[in-house]
Amino acid sequence: MRGELLKLRLLGAAIAGVLATGLLAAPSQAAISHCEGLYVDSLAYAHGCFDPYGDHILATDRHADGMRAVVEWQTNYGRSGECHDANGANNGEVDCNYNMREDRLVRFRTVVRDGADGRNHYITAYSPWLSID
Repeated sequence: MRGELLKLRLLGAAIAGVLATGLLAAPSQAAISHCEGLYVDSLAYAHGCFDPYGDHILATDRHADGMRAVVEWQTNYGRSGECHDANGANNGEVDCNYNMREDRLVRFRTVVRDGADGRNHYITAYSPWLSID
């Protein structure tokens, strides 16, 4: 009996370790479809992602330079927009939730911009066209 309890405790600890490291995700978690990092001289400046589950565009400012990370997106049916992370560098991602048409496509690029309407200083190429689920 004592040996069986020890085995259960060890199994429980192993499962907890796997969950803590993120190797086993909960079934309800949707994977992010695509992410693009913007690097300048091997330094991370910004990060942009698209999550098709709920049509989320994510923007993250990763460099303290007074500028903002912006994810510019467009669909294959004529809609476009921008998601801005203007809350300072390394303060987590900004999640912009849009309602896009299902069974269509979206693409995005990540830019570093001087203010809301300022000049783009760095720009990634557009992502491939991604399915909107």
